[in-house]
Amino acid sequence: MPNEKYIVDVGDEGSIGLDKLDYCFNPTTQEFLICSGLKSGMIVLDIGCGSGAMTCWIAKQVGNNGSVIAIENNKNQLNAAMLRAKKMGLNNIEFKLLSAYDIETLNQRFDMVYCRFVLHHLNSPSQVIKKIIRVLKPNGIYAAEEGIVNFAFSYPHNPAWGTEYTGPYPWIDNEEQNMRDGNLGMKLYNKMYKASFKIISAKIIHPLLITRDEKNLLLLGREELKQYELEQGKTEIEWVNQGIELEKIVNDDAQIAGFYASCQVAGQI
Repeated sequence: MPNEKYIVDVGDEGSIGLDKLDYCFNPTTQEFLICSGLKSGMIVLDIGCGSGAMTCWIAKQVGNNGSVIAIENNKNQLNAAMLRAKKMGLNNIEFKLLSAYDIETLNQRFDMVYCRFVLHHLNSPSQVIKKIIRVLKPNGIYAAEEGIVNFAFSYPHNPAWGTEYTGPYPWIDNEEQNMRDGNLGMKLYNKMYKASFKIISAKIIHPLLITRDEKNLLLLGREELKQYELEQGKTEIEWVNQGIELEKIVNDDAQIAGFYASCQVAGQI
């Protein structure tokens, strides 16, 4: 398995930064899954379950006649997801500490595989997509969602938000280069098509943060990413100043922030 490190510094109770992803994307992801064929009685694999918000929602949709296997390669995230499911009284979820590269070791076939904002952390996302095909039942569905960081913007422009690029040429495939590809979403359709999926839907989702509460999400989870950003070359002073500028965006009622976009692609074998 490639030597890869999750960029978020996850605490004992999981990542609070994932809360902003849940707020921005859960409603549209839920609609996407329903439209892609999620229904009662299904057996679903959730790759990279995070803190379990979507896992628990999926478990409710498949009901007691269905089941969910949720995998996560971070122990703290997995513990947070397990606690969430326990509090909700859900008994149809099996949680496993497992890498996305090792899903074939589950020795199980699934009606649907769901994976959101996980592949961009991997050096070899195409390898995982090929493995997903092998664990799907005939006519099984892969519901995939990955981000496009280059869609982020602020207006009026503030350099603290909307200038994150993965390189000067984001359309170049970063795979196998030991790089986080924050623009993987724009390549998702192509990768699934080349893996022999029959594409049944594709859509771009782009949340817009308008209110102060919504824009305050830009500050949520910053500490979890601090070490990664410093390792990428940002100085301590630059990191602090960025926080000050983000607060200006939050408190300026005339300013809006376009969050990262996501690309939703559903494929069937």
